[in-house]
Amino acid sequence: MNTQYFPIVRAKAGEMEALKRLDASTLARCTPIFEVTKLDGSDLERARKRSTTPFEDYLDKRAEAIAAIFKGKHVIVDASQWPVDFVTEGGEQVLGYLCSALCDLDVNVCPVIGYDRWDSIEYQETIKSMVLPEKSFFCIRLDSIAIEDFGDIDHLNDVIESMIAVTGLNEAATPVLIDVGDVTKLPIDEFMEVVETAYGHMKGLGFEFVIMSASSIPDSIEKAVKDRDSTGIVQRKEMIVWKGFMSANPSASLYFGDYGVRNPRSSDIIATHMNVKIRYTISNAFFIARGHSVQGADGYAQSQQLSRVIVNSVHYKHPPFSWGDMKIMECSLGGFTGSSTNWISFDTNHHIKMVATEILEFTTQLAAVAARV
Repeated sequence: MNTQYFPIVRAKAGEMEALKRLDASTLARCTPIFEVTKLDGSDLERARKRSTTPFEDYLDKRAEAIAAIFKGKHVIVDASQWPVDFVTEGGEQVLGYLCSALCDLDVNVCPVIGYDRWDSIEYQETIKSMVLPEKSFFCIRLDSIAIEDFGDIDHLNDVIESMIAVTGLNEAATPVLIDVGDVTKLPIDEFMEVVETAYGHMKGLGFEFVIMSASSIPDSIEKAVKDRDSTGIVQRKEMIVWKGFMSANPSASLYFGDYGVRNPRSSDIIATHMNVKIRYTISNAFFIARGHSVQGADGYAQSQQLSRVIVNSVHYKHPPFSWGDMKIMECSLGGFTGSSTNWISFDTNHHIKMVATEILEFTTQLAAVAARV
């Protein structure tokens, strides 16, 4: 059964705390795809004051944080946010450096091969030079560029064949990530067509293990919930499409992934007038409680009122469900207010537990129906 969940997460403090707080059963059914964000801006300035090797120190800390949770387990790692020609102080490519650090920490690291970067000779050489441990494997990521190239199948096949030739990968043992990205404006029927086309073609090329991923949550809270100090529901199209595809093709090897509670294009920079919010994942949707600017009345203390909105709703799962749910209850009782990073942790922890549970329940029902037939 396709019970494994592949969330695309940034290897940052909020998401790492969320993953660390998962129960063992949920964590076992979760293989994260880590996007290691670039060190730049004020963070880089501070890092340069502390060390002569700020980039390597940063990557070492990311590796240590991942290993603290996933030692002996599989993780998929991508460095797509870094320029393909960027090298560390020691002259290594970021992806190679990070994977080596994770291997040294006994993590079964699986590097991503990005379709969008394959035309770079430097990138190809980085991938070619990587020697994977016995339990590790590459993962091919097909993003929006690749999805457009399904209209030019010959070119797409040429790129895939080049990847196979350069790396010597085994198609049957190599997962393919169909990353549709931001689908906030994409109709569900068109989304389904993309998944059906990509899945069918990659299976035809011999790839047995396919993951689909997308995000329905907008890149700003105003697009999700129009009015301040109100609530709204946002459909999780990615879950609806995956369930629809699997219902029509119960024996398909299509696995589910998403971007957690973030939009793929969302910024890590905290805006001056950021709205306080809680993104609470429910079946096939997000229930979002929106406050108002942190510069307005109550500031971050709004989170206590918003937590009460979640707790008093029909959607609330109660503290035993997840650590995130427990923190929402604590906040609703006035125990704390929390920062934006804290709320990434709480929202993400509940989200991963909810989605992993949703996947398990759906696949179990699907198997039961198939058995009766």
